[in-house]
Amino acid sequence: MWLFLTVAVAVLILTSGLVTMVEAAIFSVPMSKVHLAVDQKRHGARRLLQIKEHLQRPVAAMVILNNGINILGSIYIGQTAAGVFGSRILGVFSAVLTLLIIVFAEIIPKTLGERRAYPVALAAAPWLHFTTKLLLPLIWVIERLTARFAGPGSSHFASEDEIRLLASLGHHAGTISRQESELIRRAFLLNDVTAKDMMTHRLQVSYLPLEKSLSELKPQDVEPLHSRILVAAEGDLDKIEGVAYQKDILIAMAQGKTHLRVGDLKHPVHFVYEASPAHRLLREFQRTHQHLFVVVDEYGGTSGVVTLEDVIEELVGEIEDEMDAREKARASVPSPEGKPPDASLQQAALGPRPGDREAWPAAPPR
Repeated sequence: MWLFLTVAVAVLILTSGLVTMVEAAIFSVPMSKVHLAVDQKRHGARRLLQIKEHLQRPVAAMVILNNGINILGSIYIGQTAAGVFGSRILGVFSAVLTLLIIVFAEIIPKTLGERRAYPVALAAAPWLHFTTKLLLPLIWVIERLTARFAGPGSSHFASEDEIRLLASLGHHAGTISRQESELIRRAFLLNDVTAKDMMTHRLQVSYLPLEKSLSELKPQDVEPLHSRILVAAEGDLDKIEGVAYQKDILIAMAQGKTHLRVGDLKHPVHFVYEASPAHRLLREFQRTHQHLFVVVDEYGGTSGVVTLEDVIEELVGEIEDEMDAREKARASVPSPEGKPPDASLQQAALGPRPGDREAWPAAPPR
């Protein structure tokens, strides 16, 4: 009888502990890992996804099963213990059994389920799905009784703020790098940044007249810092007709085609509104295969230009190339009189400037 009682207690603690561990694992495993397991075609992943998306009935099944095991098992073991020990020490036995259940069927299994949530949940998902189907009539009755008290279910998907917080926590925990955390944070800000926030203002933008021939161009007209040059009709920045590539102009001049007009070399340019968010601009850059857009206000007037680099910088931060360093060096060298040196002298000292940028800012006043 002693052996039988010991086996009954072990079976009670083991079965109750398994159900408790599965319950903790199901609640602990994140939806992101579940979807990843489905993509990797892991065994039990699809069942686990169904359970996570509709938790109410699986949770009810685990509660019914766990409480049924604890209550019925305790009653049976109590009756058996009374026959073995008598009623005098039955209270002591009940206290010891309760302590064993708390430690070995609740605390330890919950801890293991939380720490090994992913493998435990995958392994238990098919079994839990079958058990839920088996207990469905009883679950249905309980649902009818509790429907008045149950509110609407909460979403299982993380919000934007939660994802940003998870990225920050992941960085502090060392699971993702600082650059990855910052990239995630900046990605969620793209829809809050508009073309007006990023653009180069029209006062800093230069252009070439549509009607001007290549023979009329001066050296300073074709040595800007940027490879794309706006083309305007009648010398009016509000009448942008397209964009010319500095490379095309230089090739035409080298081939002696100076009779061509700037307008003959222009390409179509895309127009966007000031309020266009950065994430939509990025899509437009991909769709149009262009690197520069003209930004217009609500009246159709030119406000400035925005480039693909401007949008990328919103994601990864400031991007500096060799031309940025060259300009900083030029600005940091004062003339003997303490004034900024003449641009032509600086250019002679620093060497030629390749046009490898996306917009053409106007030269500073002299």
